[in-house]
Amino acid sequence: MFLHSLLALAAAFPADTTSTRYLDYYRGIMSLASLPQSAADVKQLVLKRDAGVITLNQGTIYLLSPVGGRTVAAVFRGAGRLTLTPPEAPERDALHRLLGGNAVDDSITEAILIFDDSTATQLRGLSFHGGDVPDDLLGHVHDFVQSLRGENDGAFMPSVMASLLSESPNGFLMVHVRRANGSPLLFQYDPDVVHAVQLFKPASKMHWGANWSVVTEFAPAQPLAGSAGMWEFRQRVAVPSYKLEVWLKTTGIADLSFAASAIASFRAHEASGPWMHFALHRKLVVDSGRWSDGTAVPTFKAKNDDDLWVRAPHRLAAGDSAFVTLYYHGDLIDRYANWFFIDPGAAWYPKNQQGGDAALFDVTFHSPAWYPIASIGERGDSSLDGKVMTTRWVTKRPTPFATFNLGLFTTYHAQYEGAPPLDVMMSEEAHRALRNAMMDAGYMMLAQSHMQEAVAADISNSLKWFTHAFGPPLYDHFYITEIPYYEGVSFPGMIDLSWVTFQNTSLDGFDEFFRAHEVSHQWWGNGVRPATYRDTWLAEGVASFCGLWYLQSIRKGNKEYFKFLDAYVQNIKDNRDGGGATWLGYRDASPERPYGYQAMIYEKGAWIMHMLRILMLDLNTGKDDRFSAMMHDFHDSFSGRSATTDDFRGIVEKHVGVPMDWFFNEWVKGTAIPTYHVAWTSEATPDGKQRARFRITQENVPPDFQAYVLVSADLGQNRFANFRIKVTGAQTEYASPVLPIAPQAVTFNELHSVLADVKMERW
Repeated sequence: MFLHSLLALAAAFPADTTSTRYLDYYRGIMSLASLPQSAADVKQLVLKRDAGVITLNQGTIYLLSPVGGRTVAAVFRGAGRLTLTPPEAPERDALHRLLGGNAVDDSITEAILIFDDSTATQLRGLSFHGGDVPDDLLGHVHDFVQSLRGENDGAFMPSVMASLLSESPNGFLMVHVRRANGSPLLFQYDPDVVHAVQLFKPASKMHWGANWSVVTEFAPAQPLAGSAGMWEFRQRVAVPSYKLEVWLKTTGIADLSFAASAIASFRAHEASGPWMHFALHRKLVVDSGRWSDGTAVPTFKAKNDDDLWVRAPHRLAAGDSAFVTLYYHGDLIDRYANWFFIDPGAAWYPKNQQGGDAALFDVTFHSPAWYPIASIGERGDSSLDGKVMTTRWVTKRPTPFATFNLGLFTTYHAQYEGAPPLDVMMSEEAHRALRNAMMDAGYMMLAQSHMQEAVAADISNSLKWFTHAFGPPLYDHFYITEIPYYEGVSFPGMIDLSWVTFQNTSLDGFDEFFRAHEVSHQWWGNGVRPATYRDTWLAEGVASFCGLWYLQSIRKGNKEYFKFLDAYVQNIKDNRDGGGATWLGYRDASPERPYGYQAMIYEKGAWIMHMLRILMLDLNTGKDDRFSAMMHDFHDSFSGRSATTDDFRGIVEKHVGVPMDWFFNEWVKGTAIPTYHVAWTSEATPDGKQRARFRITQENVPPDFQAYVLVSADLGQNRFANFRIKVTGAQTEYASPVLPIAPQAVTFNELHSVLADVKMERW
């Protein structure tokens, strides 16, 4: 028996050999099969990865066929247990919302393991014997593997492929469990990402575009090296610069073809590879590649898939640097009538998936001369060769955001006093054709004349306003381009605005708000970048608030400012249960709550900033000086780099002078919205003056929830006494400061100081 065990282990764990072909690994994982003499009885085998624990109490485990010369998979049937408790309250709330409890503690009957960590060592300690994997259990393995597969041959969950392609164990573990009660779950420990501990549940691919959706994820208790300040991937390999050359040519049907070369430099922060992972738009096809010494680059990209794999000549050691040139093309740009559809967020160059994606860009475009073009950075050399315009764009500082836009534009150049120069690029011809088409169909479309001038004036005005509020932006020339989408996107020195805002400027203030929102991203998003997806609200929520702040200023009143905030309230309420805390970022969106991201990041983020503003308001002067100084300081402190929510909290505490963790725990990491039942009366003080007494019942929030609510007491003859009440507990009575006379009326939650429902009651 001992000899048989040794022979089984030799077959199951052969000497390491590495295939150079990506598809070998893919086909190996897709065709996992039984092995002879590779079954073992298991008792109390524990796989602990940070907060996740998989215990195989009793049963049989079967090793599965090797992939790339290594045993990386096994399947278990018997009795076991999965336990996991997220360390952070927002993640426990997410777990409760999606699975019904604050922790996972479930009996399991099957487990499918894919591993590139110490699991292999643990399994070597077992005594193996004969016994094939039962057919139904092997069928479950194949079904699970299929759930990780993409649409086309070679497309597969990248976390698994990264572990398979690594020449050295990277610490990866994935375990698919069948629960005794409940749907299957997928536990993953992926050390390539910041939030390495992950739990997934089944999802509808038709709705999600994938078979698994995140339930909870968080960083290990001991954060992994290279995690600090990273958006998603640990900083294992940096790509500090790109030199891109793009050819945009007209086709016989007046479309534009796209072809490009990309020279990417990369530098290893730790041993990595030899396969490097990039993202490249699903419609783009890699033609060839070469290293700086001229040798060919093996690459793989599945059809209509975003994952690009590039194989280095050898595994990189920490400190190694290399340059790779890739040539690629594809149907990136769609045309409809006179509009060119260029997705502003498209990965039109190979984006790093092994660390941060902030880089320096040097981009040269060869494009039809009759289509004006704009990109990020400073426009440098340009030349005209027949009908081809060549332009060069160079960034002075690293950025994770790069784009371009071109079209049937007319360009309006403007430079207003005290503001940077602008080039506003709008397709008058496309608007004219759209109006004519609508008229032919019997519809009228509102349109104003001189919209380029109107947009330029509004953009210039908001640039000046935000410069006064936060300090100078990082860029000194701005390109404002029209895109045929119902959205805006802001890049370094370049702002894409929806075609709708070039139709007219609405009377309700939305267009002024919308344009200012995108302009403010030059400070919040491009100037100060959110460090992780959890901090996205520091870009989108702050920008939404800034749009409202600007609108309040130019309209010289509060009407539109509070109208938008009031509209946000219902959206936040409708989406908080199906979404989650603002701190969850993109995970607030779901097929059931598609507006969740907009509501919890943009709109609740704006409310968070508004509440801070009112909390810091000087009640004697009514001025925002403290809040304004805080925002200016935040920009000065983090301009040109990334910031976390905790970084922002530190700036807030510096200017408020007291700990503010309670505020961020409640509003950024929490979802509760208080309801206040308020009764009040006036009473005389011993010295013959007056004060207001309040009885406040607080509902729908945790027991330790607190808020500083602004109250305004109307003393008559246009006199008001303003003060704050710190509301805590379920029901409490409060007394106002001493007042000269009895109030005629009281406004509880003046200026919407707290996102709350207020119900006034009789004393």
